[in-house]
Amino acid sequence: MWYAAGLTLQMTEGDYGIALPVTIEGTTLNAADSIRVTIKKRADGDAILTKEFTNVQQNTVELNFTETESELLPVGSYVYSLDWFRDGTFMCNIIPSAKLGVVNKA
Repeated sequence: MWYAAGLTLQMTEGDYGIALPVTIEGTTLNAADSIRVTIKKRADGDAILTKEFTNVQQNTVELNFTETESELLPVGSYVYSLDWFRDGTFMCNIIPSAKLGVVNKA
């Protein structure tokens, strides 16, 4: 299950297939746009998971992970970023760095 407080995100370990809708404000996205999420253990570390989402509708993208992707994120603290691309060309950092926590399943 996802939980969001401002830019800080939290998910339960092992969760997958549940979408977190993220609405982008300040610009108008279109069908040529994609949003790339990159997750790292720390801001200056290597990417653990990078995933591109092309399902942008009404400036909203549905972030979700597969079971295999979720397994890459054991309980712990991470940082994530969101980048905007148009026709494969980098446009800007929507979120340069924010916190992602993965918590124990009860």
